[in-house]
Amino acid sequence: MIALGTTLRCNLPPRHLWVVLSDPQQTGDAILLVSLTTLRDGCVDDVCILDALDFPGYLTHATTAAYSRAKAGSAAALTESIANGSFTIVTSIPQPTLAKIIDGARRSDELSASNKKLLPR
Repeated sequence: MIALGTTLRCNLPPRHLWVVLSDPQQTGDAILLVSLTTLRDGCVDDVCILDALDFPGYLTHATTAAYSRAKAGSAAALTESIANGSFTIVTSIPQPTLAKIIDGARRSDELSASNKKLLPR
């Protein structure tokens, strides 16, 4: 079941991790997904920088939440993508790290107002 904090690996290149930042039970099945990607010089997504301690075993270097590439959709569609092999559910991101990513989403200029409405209250 897709829920706030569900963490997935995309099985298509570049195989980034994605995190569900909304609770589909509170948003009528709507979800907001954000990918975690390598932090590079000049990256517009520099509001939430993570390191290996934020998600041991999954993050190995400076990583950022890519709010500029966030995707809104439905939990049902994500469940279908898991069933067809596009995504694999992995260990859920730790709660403190999830809170850090959600806080960054609220502050990011890269996330649209409509997507911010999907964030938990």
